[in-house]
Amino acid sequence: MNSEKPVSDDTQHEPSVPGVLQVIPQLDAGGAERSCVEVASAVARAGWRSFVATQGGRLESDLLRAGVTVFHMQAASKNPLVMLENVGKLRRIIRARDIFIIHARSRAPAWSAYAAARAENRYFVTTYHSKVHERPRWKVGYNSVMAAGQAVIANSQFTADRIMKVHGTPAKRVHPIPRGFDLAQFDPAAVDADRVAALRARWGIEGDTRPLVLLPARLTRWKGPLLLLDAAAKVGMPARYVIAGDAQGRDDFQAEVRARIAELGLTGQVTLADHVDDMPAAYKAADIVVSASLDPEPFGRIGVEAQAMAKLMIAPDHGGAREQLITEPAHHRTGWLFEPGDADALAGALDDALALTPEEATAMGTRARHHAVSAFTSDAMCAATLKVYRDVLGL
Repeated sequence: MNSEKPVSDDTQHEPSVPGVLQVIPQLDAGGAERSCVEVASAVARAGWRSFVATQGGRLESDLLRAGVTVFHMQAASKNPLVMLENVGKLRRIIRARDIFIIHARSRAPAWSAYAAARAENRYFVTTYHSKVHERPRWKVGYNSVMAAGQAVIANSQFTADRIMKVHGTPAKRVHPIPRGFDLAQFDPAAVDADRVAALRARWGIEGDTRPLVLLPARLTRWKGPLLLLDAAAKVGMPARYVIAGDAQGRDDFQAEVRARIAELGLTGQVTLADHVDDMPAAYKAADIVVSASLDPEPFGRIGVEAQAMAKLMIAPDHGGAREQLITEPAHHRTGWLFEPGDADALAGALDDALALTPEEATAMGTRARHHAVSAFTSDAMCAATLKVYRDVLGL
């Protein structure tokens, strides 16, 4: 594509004001979805024109409140005919709203966005949120569109390195920008006791004085709920465990998790909760937060958000989690990393965390909050993303 500015055919806007269209399958809970909302809102605050194309979801209202225009389409579909139809829809949006940049955040809609951007001679940017697969070959080819942007945003250095290795994308086009948290939302002082009490009541654990261990993740096998249960059965100190996340139709797996709870004799210790809308209250209710993913996560917001809420964090020693926690030296520690997939190692980390005195736990939580605020915020992520946009446009 050339470097000339697109010519506006939308009489409602001055052509000098950039328009950015983000394309994402849905707007339900998830790191990619929240990043989309945060960046779209930041684009609007910057005085640019901000748009999102999606099937919609529970976060759509946040976009509308921020003054972002939402276009509905079957953006999650992998049906080739629907994807082709989406190309036409996106082209019409690009022309009608004088879009400068099309920013894709998922593979299926990225192919439609890529085709539309090329056809309309506009700039194509991607954020590679998901795992960078090395095989099979067809999957590498399918994913390659996420590495085809004139700027490719990686949600961690781990992801950036994988993009360059697997897809051969030049380093100058790859921009590691870690996901951020909302500094105002994820602030322990901003969450009152009533919100925490309401959530504990919903979980059926009001009055339980045992330390609370929280695993906030979709109820899917690779997120490690079975690993946490195996570890909980080995932990020597008393604790209450809450696994909070939507099964999203995985009824068979949910039944398997319930069976494992009963098999391990953990019925009085473990609660399976559904989707949580108030995540700051969930973190504040917890004493210890666990990520137990079996596969390396490109980034994963749990570690950052939990530290922002001054909580003790335990995560597997792989993927983006390695970039989030300080584990050495001990007096600077903000959390623990354990051998991925190892229930004994996770149990050991849980025992270490549960053994801390209240003063030690408070000191570590304070360090964790400081680390998160200094390294991972939504404002920093949005500022870095807008800089990528400006660099692409030559502003």
